[in-house]
Amino acid sequence: MKALRSKILLYFTSFSIIIILLLVLIVKNQITNTNIPLTENLNQQVVTAKAEQIGTWIQQRICELQILTETEHLMAMDMDEIKPFMRRMDVIHKEEFESFAIINLEGQAWVTNDTYIDINHRHYFEKIKSQRLDYVVSDPVISRSNDEPIVVIIHPIKNLAGNVVGYINGAIYLKKLSQIAEEIEMYDGTAWICDSAGNIFTSTEKGIKETINVLQSSEVGYVNFEEVGREMLMGKEGVHRIKTPQNQEKLVLHTPIPNVYGWSLGIAFSEEEMTKDTDKLIFTVLIFGGVLIVVLMIISLLLASSIVKPIVQLQNLMKQGENGNLDIYFDYQGKDEIGQLGLGFNKMILQLKKLISLVEKEQQQKRKAELKVLQAQIQPHFLYNTLDTIRWAAMEDDAQEAVELLEALSTFYRIGISSGKEFISVEEELDHVESYLQLQKARYEDMLDYEIRYDETIIHNEVLKLILQPIIENSILHGFQRQNQVKYIIDLEIQKQDDDLLIEIKDNGKGIPLEKLKKIQKALEVNEEPGENIGFGLYSTNKRIKLTCGNSYGLTINLMDGWTRVSIRYPLIKGGSQHVESCNCR
Repeated sequence: MKALRSKILLYFTSFSIIIILLLVLIVKNQITNTNIPLTENLNQQVVTAKAEQIGTWIQQRICELQILTETEHLMAMDMDEIKPFMRRMDVIHKEEFESFAIINLEGQAWVTNDTYIDINHRHYFEKIKSQRLDYVVSDPVISRSNDEPIVVIIHPIKNLAGNVVGYINGAIYLKKLSQIAEEIEMYDGTAWICDSAGNIFTSTEKGIKETINVLQSSEVGYVNFEEVGREMLMGKEGVHRIKTPQNQEKLVLHTPIPNVYGWSLGIAFSEEEMTKDTDKLIFTVLIFGGVLIVVLMIISLLLASSIVKPIVQLQNLMKQGENGNLDIYFDYQGKDEIGQLGLGFNKMILQLKKLISLVEKEQQQKRKAELKVLQAQIQPHFLYNTLDTIRWAAMEDDAQEAVELLEALSTFYRIGISSGKEFISVEEELDHVESYLQLQKARYEDMLDYEIRYDETIIHNEVLKLILQPIIENSILHGFQRQNQVKYIIDLEIQKQDDDLLIEIKDNGKGIPLEKLKKIQKALEVNEEPGENIGFGLYSTNKRIKLTCGNSYGLTINLMDGWTRVSIRYPLIKGGSQHVESCNCR
């Protein structure tokens, strides 16, 4: 019996482990393929929000400069009035601006700290003057007054006639922008700002520092960082993986900063930090799967023992019976096959006892002779030969119909499972529905009959699996009446019609009331959910066909000369791998 227990344990445990491992693998892949991209997307949204916050802050400074250009003093370019006015503005806006400057058309600038500079050849001045822009934001430069990185916003000053009479500069500290970037707390990463020339500025304990030009990053040992720089200068956002000179792999998120041409906000951090929680979740799933496997192995061991234990007990009792001990009884409460075998064994033992008791009252010699015969009957081969005789007797009593029905049932489930395939050939679908009808005909005998007709040229075409059986089951369920003396007939026909398959299923059952028929037709037309107006069989078949092949295909139902007719229109598709693509008719 150890072999039987080992087989049960092996089969059950192997099957359980395979299923659990598949489930664990599916869950792990689902977590990996969903959680990590989702986390990257959420992090990208955080970076984008901060970039928009920086862009908004800069836009506010631009608006403040625009308001200043609309004052009477600036529009008149009266420097005697402008200087005291701008000094006051310098004090009022000292939190936002490092300084202001008024520039004439020749590029000569007066700064609010009473210094004069020539900016005629500076890029941002040439750009706003030549392109006549509303404003220009410069790349970071070093302030001459305090050696701090600043950004210059230049705005034209126009007179009442709309002519440019000068320009106003507003210098803002780059650290103001960096403070916003520093608010990004993301996996101990480093946030930075990149200007239109590819220079990256980061915040350090000593202030803002130009760390690297991204377009020259490969020269100092970075890998793939130049590709990131090219995308940033093109104003794109994205997610990239780079390698630092220390051979550390980093994940880089970047997004353009609004209102500043060519600027981007980015952050670099370790991908391992980002996926730490996901890795913990995957580890938990794996641990759970391992625990589940151990539990199932224990269950399978208990199950195998529960099956083998009564058989071993019966085997031991049979051996005792062989040795002449008839004071035995197989105590088993189950009503399964083992219980039936044990019940027969107990009856045989009881009958043996009765016969032995009867023989003991008769002549001594006869009793001894009969006792030997009875003891011979309890031998295992006697039981096996008896069971074998019963089996052959059953076959000789014409069990052919039972064999055919078992074959039909096997075909029904084999095709129904179809190794998980979604599409099968018309021939297989017909075999499936015919096996179902064969089983139903055996059940209802002469009260039900069926006929199947089809075009031989279409049997190798493919259709969705199980589109006929639910309709026929529905017909029998709602159309068949036992008390009706007329034989219930189901007629199935499949033929080609242009580039489509036309499938008609008719029955001569009790029919459908006209009002109910209209509700079913309307439900099929609008794909109404199953309920009061339509059953699940019609709904599911119609819905599957429409989802797969388009709304021009599906089911219709009507009454015709006392017959209820369900028509299925389905595209005529050759069998093979191109089925799904060919069937995409939407």
